[in-house]
Amino acid sequence: MKLQSIIKWIVGIILTFLGLLIFFRNVDTKILLNHLFNTNPIIIICCIFFSVLGLYFRVLRWKILLPYQSQAHSRGLFPIIAIGFMINNILPARIGEATRAFLLWKKNKYTASVSIGSLIVERGLDILTYGASFFIPVFISTIKSDNKFYFTTSSVYKSLTLQSVSLFIALITFLAVLCLIAYSLFPKSIIKIWEKIITVFPKRFQPKLKNIFLEVISTLDWTFSLKKILFVILLSFGIVTTYALIIFLFAGINNFYFLNAYFAQAFAALGAAIPLAPGYVGTLHAVLLEGLSLCGLQKEKAQAVAILFHGIPYITITAIGLYYFFKMRISFKEISTIHGYEVNKEEKDE
Repeated sequence: MKLQSIIKWIVGIILTFLGLLIFFRNVDTKILLNHLFNTNPIIIICCIFFSVLGLYFRVLRWKILLPYQSQAHSRGLFPIIAIGFMINNILPARIGEATRAFLLWKKNKYTASVSIGSLIVERGLDILTYGASFFIPVFISTIKSDNKFYFTTSSVYKSLTLQSVSLFIALITFLAVLCLIAYSLFPKSIIKIWEKIITVFPKRFQPKLKNIFLEVISTLDWTFSLKKILFVILLSFGIVTTYALIIFLFAGINNFYFLNAYFAQAFAALGAAIPLAPGYVGTLHAVLLEGLSLCGLQKEKAQAVAILFHGIPYITITAIGLYYFFKMRISFKEISTIHGYEVNKEEKDE
């Protein structure tokens, strides 16, 4: 194992340990176990369904994001997404994202630039929808916690209110949407700007840089169609809604509103965004606990919800991903060598 991989594992384990330490601090084990064991099995089955539905929505959205390429096809995306999320669940540093790009290039014949570009756009759309899930509940005052005015119940930075943070996130989201609108209206102008930027590089690199940019930016071709834009918006919020439904069902109390679930899963996404913790263990739990506490859930109940929210989709998606992993006869050795391999191979083919 390379030194870089060893360091990633060590840092990931430390982050996991610290996250779990924060999560289980001052816990009443008896109350927590009572909440866990009293979970309705029907709710668990529903949450398994929502976990799979979220993957399916991602497949539909990915098909829209992928541009037309004569040598490529968009069939069989569900196994690729399932494998990618499975690998993210068991390995650190979000290696599953690179795996998805590799499989899309190898199995579906998309170029490396398009494969990577589509994942960047996908992550950007996730950030926008999670951002909206954060600031919309705050703006319409559905967060009922006594600490609702503060960004975190344990932070020393008491000047950071939920309202101020939400306003900042809303502003960033608005600017990002404006950038998408600008590209959809003036694509040629954007390309000309890039052509001017790459003039600082040696001339022999400029054609390659322009080609890579054109392939990456082609993953935004869907912005030229109002129908596709609407589908992308609906599917993006559909993905977020599946996770919100899981939290809402596990919370199961009358004063926990559905928009609270949107707000809480935005916190969960923040914990999952910390890349080095394997399977988001610890980081997701600690951050989601904070979000649920701000929504007014009692601590042990919030801990139970966080454990179930992570555990049920984790087991479901990992099992599905492993099934397709072995069915497609992929080896972990192959996955461990994908960084940079697809680009180098493509250059050799040219």
